[in-house]
Amino acid sequence: RSYGGGYDDSRPSRGRGGGRGGGRGRGRGGGRGGRGRGDSSRKPKEYLGPNGHDYELSAESGANNSKFDDRSIHALLAERLQAKFSRDFRTADSIQMELIDGGVFVHDGMKEWRADGIPYGSFNGGGSGQRNPRSLDGQQYSKSPHSDDVMVGDVVNNELITKLVKERTKFKMMRQYDKADAVREGLRTKFNVMIDDRLKQWSVGGDFGEEHNAQRELADKFANRGYIKSTSSLSLEDAEEEEYIQFHVDARVQAKKDRNFETADKIRLDLAQRFDVMINDKMKLWSIGGQFEELGGKMGKPRGVYTRRGALGDLTPEDEDTVSKMIADRYHAKKQKNFDVADEIRDDLLSKYNVRIDDRSNEWRVDTEDYAMAGTNSLTEDEVAFIDGKLKERFYFKRERQFEEADEIRDHLQERFGIQVDDRVKEWYVDSLLSGVGVAEVEEDDASIDE
Repeated sequence: RSYGGGYDDSRPSRGRGGGRGGGRGRGRGGGRGGRGRGDSSRKPKEYLGPNGHDYELSAESGANNSKFDDRSIHALLAERLQAKFSRDFRTADSIQMELIDGGVFVHDGMKEWRADGIPYGSFNGGGSGQRNPRSLDGQQYSKSPHSDDVMVGDVVNNELITKLVKERTKFKMMRQYDKADAVREGLRTKFNVMIDDRLKQWSVGGDFGEEHNAQRELADKFANRGYIKSTSSLSLEDAEEEEYIQFHVDARVQAKKDRNFETADKIRLDLAQRFDVMINDKMKLWSIGGQFEELGGKMGKPRGVYTRRGALGDLTPEDEDTVSKMIADRYHAKKQKNFDVADEIRDDLLSKYNVRIDDRSNEWRVDTEDYAMAGTNSLTEDEVAFIDGKLKERFYFKRERQFEEADEIRDHLQERFGIQVDDRVKEWYVDSLLSGVGVAEVEEDDASIDE
């Protein structure tokens, strides 16, 4: 099944050449050139100082260790501001990324910049104009106390790892996840260094302590495990259909990895509509009927599963199977909003099998005079037969609207055997707290009711 549907994941080109009308023009002899935009002549309405912008060097900034000198930084800041005035936000964003790549960070809310390679905790505007020191402190990673030193040749060089980890943090803060992942992979392959983002630590060989290593091993196994069928999922008779579901659940996972969320949503919707499949991304499980026993708590019943209540009446086991299939077909017809088909199935169930459906409780029962025994008890066969007979008499009394006689039978059964009757589902059971007498009083009880 194809989910392409005309989905276009292309992005506008951000090349530096003719697409921007003339390129940057930063030759060695001629200084910085214009970007060639048609509205580039637009000027700010106020004087922005000798540097062409109104950004100040942060008081907390250390020495300039970026790849730009101060003069180049001012020129880039001025050009970015001109682009923002002209509403050329693509160019402005491109300049900001160039600054970040070079180790220069800009905070528009505070109108500040710094070139010491330390990013701001937030790049958004701030109402108070104050930095949150915890935002920056929270990004600092340290070497795990369980880690060995990093050896480059015969020299310990932990500072190199610290610098690379800081570089990865910078990319993550700017949402350049591909670059951040590349740094992380480089640390792993070249230096055998693992990073734990929860602990904010790095370690040679991935040793973060015995307890955490065990937790990490379980987490890695879970991360590398694909999506599987829940133990509480319903089953399909056709094995190929379940293979189809698993294949498309895996295809949805890949689509999400590719950030093709439209395709992923189409797959999820198709599986829900065709097979009543629900997917739990947190547990990496899928379930036909939507139940997940692995989540704990009260299970309940899967959607679309109806429970038989009461006696079977004249239904054979084959009839019961047919009824269950018809009820499942009706449920799926309702999901597809084929209400005429669903109503037709409901009417057929009543006319052919005398079956009534309760959608509120997801139950069905045969409309019969018989009552079914529910639960367990210590009654003998004679006692059960006696109770069934009396409940049948009660049914006829109620049908003839002789409610006093019907209530008398109910009260006697409750007094003698602790019987509770559920007329809605046509079932009876023994309440152990109410039961009192045994089989010896059955004949006496029978006679007293007859009188």
